[in-house]
Amino acid sequence: MPYIQQIDRQRLDNAIYNAVMALRVVAPDVLKRPGPTNYTVTRIVAGALKPEEGWSYHSLSRAIAVLRDAGAEMQRRLMDQRENQVIQENGDVPEYEDAAPLEE
Repeated sequence: MPYIQQIDRQRLDNAIYNAVMALRVVAPDVLKRPGPTNYTVTRIVAGALKPEEGWSYHSLSRAIAVLRDAGAEMQRRLMDQRENQVIQENGDVPEYEDAAPLEE
């Protein structure tokens, strides 16, 4: 879960804003932003989580978990909500509707 104390957010938010604005300059077309964004995220995670003594299995595992958890949180908070909205608009897949109907 990406929720940290407000004081820590204040320390990070300006740098995050600047990185987002830089990505929008480097790739004004949103369809071309995934590559530069992946590069940026990779550099941040590797730079922040690489131990001084170098990578170990456990430190790599933790870094990968950060990326996985961030993706899972975006899935949970944004994608799942969007999927449910589209199901409501267009109807469910019959096999899913029978097995696990959406709650209204």
